[in-house]
Amino acid sequence: MDATQAIALDISQISQDHYLPAKRKRRRPNTVYGYESSLNLHVLPKWGAMSIPEITHDAVQDWVDELAKTDAGPCGAEKAYKCLRQVIRWWMDKWGLYVADPTRGIEMPRKVPYKPSVLTTRRLKRLIRGLVGCKYEPSGIIQSHGTRPSEAYYLHWEHIDWRTGRYHISGALLQIPGLVYESDTKTPQSDRDGYLSPWALDRLHAIWESRGRPKGRIIGDDKPSKVYYHLKAWASRHKLPWVGMRNLRHTWGTIAAKDNPIEAVSAMMGHASIQTTYQYYYSLTTSTIKRVQRKVARSILGKTCDDMYRGIQLPTFELALAA
Repeated sequence: MDATQAIALDISQISQDHYLPAKRKRRRPNTVYGYESSLNLHVLPKWGAMSIPEITHDAVQDWVDELAKTDAGPCGAEKAYKCLRQVIRWWMDKWGLYVADPTRGIEMPRKVPYKPSVLTTRRLKRLIRGLVGCKYEPSGIIQSHGTRPSEAYYLHWEHIDWRTGRYHISGALLQIPGLVYESDTKTPQSDRDGYLSPWALDRLHAIWESRGRPKGRIIGDDKPSKVYYHLKAWASRHKLPWVGMRNLRHTWGTIAAKDNPIEAVSAMMGHASIQTTYQYYYSLTTSTIKRVQRKVARSILGKTCDDMYRGIQLPTFELALAA
């Protein structure tokens, strides 16, 4: 194939015959599954029969705007746009095509900031206590310590140091339709050590002993989906607060970020960037705001109104209001 033939291919041919096969060689299956899902659901129905030169900037902008108003929402529209952009630019780079990029300069719809559902400390304690006797109680305990769900599913019993409570996160167990597989951690920073709380270490050790000191993954040979739905059903049956495995991680991050250095929380959660931790977990509490304002007032402005306006004759009505 030469550049003339390459530029004549439509988006469906490029993505299905070239782009996705190339990505399957270099990306994790769940990543490629996400690309493929968005392409099939949103991109190919609109652009599949068109070649790159037939796609215009205005048409892409209108498509993104309209898609954001559907069930896909702003996030789904942005993901679909990025898939289209990636396919087009990958093909242009591969063949050195000198054509206008119709995806350049597209404005994204405004997204509602993501606010994860999290548990309070009291409700988290109630959930953990309520999991006693559940087959997958160990996974719930591990998840309450800030790991990703895939990391909790992957964790082996032998990864836990029963003396110190240290456990090493070195991989992830992922599932897509028709496939369960082990993979490296999400980012290099995610390959890290964690430490169990004393109560968690004691409880997990007791479970491990009661089960005959097994080896291998804590969830055994079960699929992640089975673990998730079993825990969800257990919580529903016992009327326990449940926010999902992912939001148990968010719960830990939210609680940890209140009283600990954000850099430490970021490292413990395995984030590639501290900005991720700030974005999702750090929030100013009323007590923090008041404490900061008091420190600023004392160091710069003075503690009281008299300190601030010493030597200045205030009008009578302002003095009355101040009183």
